[in-house]
Amino acid sequence: MRVCVVGLGYIGFPTACVVSQAGHDVVGVDVNTEIIDKLNNGGLHIVNEDGLGEIARKAFASGKLRVTTVPEPADVFILAVPTPCRRLSGNVRPFFATKEVAAGAEDTASGTAVLEEAVGTAPDMPRYGADLTYVEQSAREIVPYVRPGNLVVLESTVSPGTTDTLVRRILEEGTGLQCGRDIYLAHAPERVLPGQILKELTENDRIIGGINKESTERAIAFYRTFVRGNVVGTDATTAELVKLMENTFRDVNIALANEFALICEKVGVDVHEAIALANRHPRVNILKPGPGVGGHCIAVDPYFIVEAAPDQAKLISLARKINSSMPAHVLDLVRKAADDAARKGTPIVKVVALGASYKANVGDERESPALEVVELLRTQGYEVYVHDPYISKYNQEDLDELLTGADLMVMLTDHTFYRKLRPREVKKRMRQARLVDTRGFFNGEWDAEGFQVVRLGVGQRGR
Repeated sequence: MRVCVVGLGYIGFPTACVVSQAGHDVVGVDVNTEIIDKLNNGGLHIVNEDGLGEIARKAFASGKLRVTTVPEPADVFILAVPTPCRRLSGNVRPFFATKEVAAGAEDTASGTAVLEEAVGTAPDMPRYGADLTYVEQSAREIVPYVRPGNLVVLESTVSPGTTDTLVRRILEEGTGLQCGRDIYLAHAPERVLPGQILKELTENDRIIGGINKESTERAIAFYRTFVRGNVVGTDATTAELVKLMENTFRDVNIALANEFALICEKVGVDVHEAIALANRHPRVNILKPGPGVGGHCIAVDPYFIVEAAPDQAKLISLARKINSSMPAHVLDLVRKAADDAARKGTPIVKVVALGASYKANVGDERESPALEVVELLRTQGYEVYVHDPYISKYNQEDLDELLTGADLMVMLTDHTFYRKLRPREVKKRMRQARLVDTRGFFNGEWDAEGFQVVRLGVGQRGR
């Protein structure tokens, strides 16, 4: 078939390559002329994806894949454009008590009353939701090329109901054709992990939701031409919500781990030891705490659910608040190290941040809590240098040179690359042997070498 993929980002371009590998004739479309020029000149705009360069080279060489800035007629249109998070107008009614009000609660009964009272007294919370600008634009861009019998698939992560309302309306008004009868419309959310996109595009199960039964069946038939995992059908709104639920599940569980870390700091326990012991239970799997949540999905998608049902999404909202607060908590840990240094007459000036990407061993800085920590440190007057082996703009200078004369090293992204650091050599380069570890990355060898280490989730137990 002829397939037109609109949006050549982290999902769209690998999808275009995989679909062309299955034998379809694919045209990839993106408004970013720099991306198009780079691809047409043999370059690649996505790094750290094993095998992508090779499959792209073969796809272009075979003539099965072309890229351009304008859509073309096709049998199947795939919309894979970004859906950023945006601040919405107005606020939402809070459901949690302020610290000042909650402090007056002396027992469970009064605590419940305080929480109920706080709903009306606590400040309103800002509202966030999905920015569907690119989805709307891409749908309008393909309208002149859509013909009867075509299949349109939205892969972008969106709020529940977007496919069956916004996209459907644009297509029907623009083409004069009826979705579900003349043309077919479905939602097929991506479910991939950065660094393993090619493998997961073909091997993971896919959820396909059409606006009617015929749309679902046609979309399933298309995806089965290149997906080796199970392809499961449902309706469009269910498929949209399923994708949001998957990422929200991760966000809520990370928030639990982060809350455990804060509790462990309070009661004098090592959160990493406690989690390891708790996870020995056959039905417990607590995740790792850290400086926050990043990436285009997990840090964003829960807001789309809150937008759709703000009064019901109470736990989800609170999880977002906990995870969003972690960069500020890391700043407090740095202040703790700075206070100790100041008491000894050696103030902290130069800080080296290890890691800029949002997770280990990938070069993706979207919504990265590491970069949020860096900005917070700079607002406090620290001279901050950032290193990341996977992002070119953060590895122009050798790490050894960055560490020379540094007063503090802050571990933000636990890349395997940093395992090669040896405390004795690092200590010789730094002006002060100080370390803030937000990932549980550095073991007691660093303490034994004389480093003053502040660890997220590790408290000091009093008498």
